[in-house]
Amino acid sequence: MSSCLLITCLLSAIAATGYSLSCIECTSLSDTVCKGESKTCSAGNDSCILSYVVTSIGGMEISKMYTRQCGQSNLCSKTGSISLPNGRIKAGTSCCKTNDCMPTDPILPTDSNEKNGIMCKTCFAPNSKSCDTDLITECIGNENVCISQVTTIQGDVPSSTVVQGCSTKEMCEPARQVWNLGKMTVYLENTCSNTGINIQPNLLLAIISLWLFWKLLC
Repeated sequence: MSSCLLITCLLSAIAATGYSLSCIECTSLSDTVCKGESKTCSAGNDSCILSYVVTSIGGMEISKMYTRQCGQSNLCSKTGSISLPNGRIKAGTSCCKTNDCMPTDPILPTDSNEKNGIMCKTCFAPNSKSCDTDLITECIGNENVCISQVTTIQGDVPSSTVVQGCSTKEMCEPARQVWNLGKMTVYLENTCSNTGINIQPNLLLAIISLWLFWKLLC
């Protein structure tokens, strides 16, 4: 009996340490899912994640981005949005859990122009980790919290960006994220408040899209 128990424990230990998930890693600035190389996921990453981010300015879609990579299951099945004056970012994620699998297409939140009575301070500040603003935006739909996102990008073109505005709660969690996008590593920090304009400064995915748009303008 003891020998069988020992063998069972050894097999369990080998299974736990010997298997690593592999996922496709790529990014595409289009409405077509990207194709890339397989990458062995690091410890703690148990899912292959597909994210889709759409940025609109003045009611017109100005950028779309698909990203595939390893990640944790708490990032799965997310859908949310962030609104700024004359702009909106919509994001969705989906996951699968087998080697190099293709997740289903992420679901984006539905559009809404109905004001919900909440107002948030708002700004978009590239090349900065903070912004002091008196601008206010009126929140719409399910965007019932105020968000502050700080994104630090390390790579060939390092930068930091901060954005504040109205957000759905789904965009607030997890509070800290790390995204490895090829030669670029993105560190994202979220702080959210449900106390209206009394926001304290502090989708991943949403700032990346705005950062790319700013780069195109400049």
